[in-house]
Amino acid sequence: MNRVIDRLGLKEPRRALALVVLAALVARLVALDVRVAHWDEARVGYWILHTADTGWWEYRPIIHGPFVQHVTRWTFAVAGVSDFTMRLPVALIGSALPATALLFRSRLRDVETIALGVILAANPLLLYYSRFMRSDLPLAAFAFVTLGAIVAAIDTDRRRYLHLAAIAFALALTTKENAVLYPVSWLGALTMLAVTAVVIAYRAGDDPLESVTRPGIAALRRFHSWRRTLLVLPGEMLVVLVFFYAPRSPESDAGLWSALADPALLPGVVWEATIGSAAAVVTWAAPDKRAHPDISSLGDLGPLLVSYAPFFAHFLAVIAVAAAATTIMALAGLRWRRRPIVTFCGWWALSGVVGYPYVADIKAPWLAVHVVVALAIPAAVGLVVVHDRLRQARLDGRDVATVGLAALLVTSGVFVVGSSAVVTYQQPPHGLNIVAQGGQPGGDVRPVLDNIQTVAGDDDIPDVLFYGDLAVDNESYNDRSGAAANWYYRLPLPWYTETANATVISAPDLESLPADPPPIVIANSTYRGDLEAELPGYSVRETAIVLRPQPVALRAFGFSYQLKGKTYVFFVDQEAVAGAVSDDG
Repeated sequence: MNRVIDRLGLKEPRRALALVVLAALVARLVALDVRVAHWDEARVGYWILHTADTGWWEYRPIIHGPFVQHVTRWTFAVAGVSDFTMRLPVALIGSALPATALLFRSRLRDVETIALGVILAANPLLLYYSRFMRSDLPLAAFAFVTLGAIVAAIDTDRRRYLHLAAIAFALALTTKENAVLYPVSWLGALTMLAVTAVVIAYRAGDDPLESVTRPGIAALRRFHSWRRTLLVLPGEMLVVLVFFYAPRSPESDAGLWSALADPALLPGVVWEATIGSAAAVVTWAAPDKRAHPDISSLGDLGPLLVSYAPFFAHFLAVIAVAAAATTIMALAGLRWRRRPIVTFCGWWALSGVVGYPYVADIKAPWLAVHVVVALAIPAAVGLVVVHDRLRQARLDGRDVATVGLAALLVTSGVFVVGSSAVVTYQQPPHGLNIVAQGGQPGGDVRPVLDNIQTVAGDDDIPDVLFYGDLAVDNESYNDRSGAAANWYYRLPLPWYTETANATVISAPDLESLPADPPPIVIANSTYRGDLEAELPGYSVRETAIVLRPQPVALRAFGFSYQLKGKTYVFFVDQEAVAGAVSDDG
């Protein structure tokens, strides 16, 4: 095996990581459109389609940063609209993530660099959310590039890495609001790294103050030598931020394209893209946007802990299911290779484990992505340590602890890959896996989606009717973020009615039901008995619209609603479907 590796040149990190990136790309693109859209994918995808149709867009924090929205819209324009193309930009970013290991090459051995790429490609959580149209994976990737570029700039004194760091972090700021937590975590980790150095120096009998001042003085000298480059970086970041955050509007002079045509409008657009967007982001920090009470006094500590504990337990459970092997390897790296970069990432990961359950507004497994990228470097080092110690154990037969650790590592890895593969490459069975957030449809609604695609036409004749608590007063009100509350109960179905160009109407009660109902009627399953009498000849199908049955509270800005964990009933006029097939034929 070693001879094959040598002949292929896979001990050289760039060649090995090229192969890892290729494998990651295949793993992320195969069956990318099999899973029905999550409700979060569906709502953002729906509004992206309307942005593409109207040219209108403005930043709304409730659907997070504009990066995924703009890039996905461009993908639709080039490659068409589908579940595959909706997820493609994030999949490509996830595929490229292993290549970022090269940025840390100055701090890692070649084999550790390759191991880092493998972990970034193969971790089940990173894999799953690379196949999901959401901003967490792009944020984690851009932040990881930022850190790697800073490390490379320090170690090589090449200023080009500073430009890369600035652009990468600006892109991170365009993905999701919790991008600001990354530098906070890094500063905290750097502080703890300094404290650790002081403690080690004190125990060794060295001067504790010198252990901090020496690297600090070196850093100041380096920053002084970079002073001209550092002055340019804010301008580079500003260009990226304005390009993504500036509003788009074909009907007024407030949009980016109007400002580019008339420079006199540019200051207002820049202001809206920066200060205006920053003011909107601040709303995420308000206590009512989190699931925990604000602690203004010690008397609130009890309620805080009571509300925090379930979120913390859920977060640990996600890590245990989707990142068990990565965590075990990271602990091995932290135990046996206490280098500064490894210790730094350990503190960074710990801050995420403690902090994300507090800032979360729902129990969201995707937040664990931000901890996994922090664990990746210690895990890569730990993987090599375990491998090296295993070889030594095989020689002398005495290292029982290492053999046991390896067995635990292999067992957890097989379990995690096996269990997560079901929700990664298939429509997830109802309530199976904690990695798939509850807004994921748990049943097979593909047959109904195919029926919607079949009956939808370019005319104004209604194709789909939403009944009861799925009805809204005005369907056009849903075309922009901040849609009617009942509309959210339909998710992810609006994405599919929109991509099929189906004409959608509502009926809140039986009296509002048209005399000639559309070929597809959708309602909460509690209305099945009422509708069966009104829809004779329609076939009936019930399926879960979300993965887990418990209600999931979702607080949007200005109102609140619940994603109901119930089964929905689909009435389909099979004769109308067959007629539509004949017409197409």
